[in-house]
This record gives sequence, structure tokens and C-alpha cells, in this order.
Amino acid sequence: MESLDERLIEALEGSVELAKKIGEYIIRSGGKRIRPRITLAVAEGLELDESDALDLASAIELIHTASLVHDDVIDLAEKRRNNLTVVMRWGPELAVLSGDFLFVRALRIIAGKRVEMVDYVAKVVEDMVKAEILQEAVRGSVHLDLDTYYRIIDGKTGRLFGASFALPAYYAGKPYWGELDRAGTLVGRAFQIVDDVLDYFPGTGKDRFKDLLNGKTTLPLILYTERYGSSLVERILKNPREEDLLELFEKMVKAGVFEESLARARGYVKEALGLVGNLPFNGSNVVNLVSEYFEGVFKRVSAVVP
Repeated sequence: MESLDERLIEALEGSVELAKKIGEYIIRSGGKRIRPRITLAVAEGLELDESDALDLASAIELIHTASLVHDDVIDLAEKRRNNLTVVMRWGPELAVLSGDFLFVRALRIIAGKRVEMVDYVAKVVEDMVKAEILQEAVRGSVHLDLDTYYRIIDGKTGRLFGASFALPAYYAGKPYWGELDRAGTLVGRAFQIVDDVLDYFPGTGKDRFKDLLNGKTTLPLILYTERYGSSLVERILKNPREEDLLELFEKMVKAGVFEESLARARGYVKEALGLVGNLPFNGSNVVNLVSEYFEGVFKRVSAVVP
């Protein structure tokens, strides 16, 4: 991924020195880069020019990075990828502004490739923001329904995965870019469900019960409260103690909600790859990349989820 990182750094050229410094700090902190890797794989299957592919992938990663910076401001997160977050190192004002800067640079890259794509990408970002607002509006509710949950995760996570799949086809004028968007949204849905499951388990690299304690109701909790009611959960969250959280966790394990959540995630990945496999382009690299990625994810998850 060195060439992608180089292209990301190039995207910061010509900016205010501090903005460039913050941008480079974020980019050099690393990450899985799964979204731009998918974009590059789709572009390769479509036989796009490598430079065009890198531009599209860079725009996707800049949008993702900007959203993380803003998320960290909302959550006042201290660490990301084992580094201090921008909000902790430079403060909330510069964190918000640097996130805005990265969003704008991404849109400028897109406009420079094909101006018609700006509306599509702007709608993706709009849906991401709307989903975050919805999540904030229902924060703390343990009566969240599945439809609202999927609206949130499809917006905040699925839409950018959808763009990761669809953007090269949109750029190439392929009529099936919408099908690729749908496939990517399903992959993003699976990605978020796995992340939601990991919130409940130790040794995953996440702060255990962080989402739960921050009032984010996710799929495992929804499945549990649908079957057993919300009284126990509401009582625990009023005065969360470690022993009570562990009691809830054990009940959720026995109820099988983590297994069911992961089964749903696997189903969404399978559905997505089926969509890609039926399209008239060489999607083998995309299928292999996503399959290998989730194979590794589910293997790691199985090590902590009983």
C-alpha cells in the first residue's frame, strides 16, 4: 500500500502547513486500508488506469479518515491505532477543521476526475452524517428496533463501503455501479456487526463495553432485549458496575445473540460476493480480497467469542 500512502500525502500538498502536518500524522498512523484496497481491486477488474485508480482510492480513504477524526471529537477518544487522536493532540477546534479539510480534499479529487461523481460522493457523505445524527438522537435507548439499527450502520459504515465498490465503475460509466454499491453496503453492514460484537469481549483491542456504556445499542443487545426484555439492561446501565456488566454478558452468551449476530454478518458477506460474482467484469480480485479479509476477521473473533 506504499503507493496509496504516497498519493494520500500528495493530496495534502498546497495546504496550510499545520493542516498538512495533521493530515500526515493521521495518514502515517496506518490502518487496514480495506476500503481503498477494495476500490483498487474493482478498478483492476475494470482495467482502469493505475493513476486513476489511486486517485479514487485516495478519495475514499480521505473521507474515511475525516469521519474517524470527527468521531473521535464526538467520543472524546484518547487513542486510535495506538496513537493519540487528533482531538487529544491538537484540541477539538483543529480536529474538527482538519476533518473538514480532508472531506473537501476528497471531493476536489473526485471533481478533478469526473465532476458528475461529486453529487454521488456528496450524497454518500451526507448519508454518513445523517446516520451519525440519528445515532446521537437514539443514544441511550435500549428499545432500538432492527430497522433503525440497520439505517444507522448502513449509513455510517455501509455507504462508504458501497462507494468503495462502486466508484471505479461509476467513473468508467458502467451501468452496474449501483449493484456494486449494494454489494459494498452489505459488506459494510457485516463489518459493523462484527465490530459491535467485539465491544463485549476482552482482548480484542477495543475498550470492553465502550459502546454499551456510551449508550450505543447494537445488534447483540437488540436481539437479547427482543427475547428477554430490557429491564435488566436498564437497571445495569443506570449504575454500571463491572460485576453487573459481566452478568449481562454471560446472559447474552447463553442466549446465543453473539453467534446469531456473526451468522448474520457471514450471510451479508456471502450475499455481497454473490452480487459481485454475477456482474460482467472480472471481480475475482474483489471476491478474493473480501473473502480473505473476513476469513481472518472471523478467525480472530472465534478466538474470543464462545
